[in-house]
Amino acid sequence: MRMKMEEQIWKEIAEMHTPGFFITAEIQRAGSGYPCAMEAFIRGKLEQIQEGLRTRRFVFQEEGWRIYLTFFPTNEVVDQRYALMNKVVSRGYR
Repeated sequence: MRMKMEEQIWKEIAEMHTPGFFITAEIQRAGSGYPCAMEAFIRGKLEQIQEGLRTRRFVFQEEGWRIYLTFFPTNEVVDQRYALMNKVVSRGYR
């Protein structure tokens, strides 16, 4: 069975060797062809982070694709602005 293009993209990102980072990808807009430059884009951002870039969210665009990538460090606590937060709603019951 042929995988959907989105699944192929997520699989490619998951299988990439990204030492020190776990990368999530949120596909905002699907394109027509496969985004071939995505791996080079991610590698370039990893190099920039290693050189001191503090940003961890990036937007990749190619062939009509728009993909939000978030780089989560695996060896430190995630900065609160990038953390997934659980919200607890307290309701008063009578």
